[in-house]
Amino acid sequence: KLFGPRRQRLHEFIEVEGSGVERCYLCAAVTRSEEIEICMVKHWRVDREEKYEIVEKWFLKDLEMIDGKEADTDNPYFDMHFHKVYNLEAYSCASKYTFVRTLNKLNEMYLKKDLKIVNFDDTYLNDDSIWSSNNRDCLVLMRICFYASNLLCLSLCPLS
Repeated sequence: KLFGPRRQRLHEFIEVEGSGVERCYLCAAVTRSEEIEICMVKHWRVDREEKYEIVEKWFLKDLEMIDGKEADTDNPYFDMHFHKVYNLEAYSCASKYTFVRTLNKLNEMYLKKDLKIVNFDDTYLNDDSIWSSNNRDCLVLMRICFYASNLLCLSLCPLS
């Protein structure tokens, strides 16, 4: 509804914390001129009709840094540094990583600029890692299950 009429290809969107009853989504789309647009979209209902509005828009070329806050904890918070810093809260840690992976991939495909990504676990950001998957949001869950099964096996082993 929002990107098709503008002839943009939507590559990823995640739900981010908004205020009130409306939902907010952070979106990454490629424009006709192959610029990568990052935008905040507000979604709400009026009677039975869905409404969408772009409330903030940035370009990936202007993104100075993405800060995941803490790489060692499961948190949905991250900052995007443009001309000012935008503090965001994703729906989940997995969706935060999904969005950053998409921005990183779009950067490699179109811009090839030095995109500064800090306080993220590189294991989850690289497509060539064992944890990479087309199911994206399952990455964190899969690794947690792997560690949990290792802990279970270790706890069942008798100590000598």
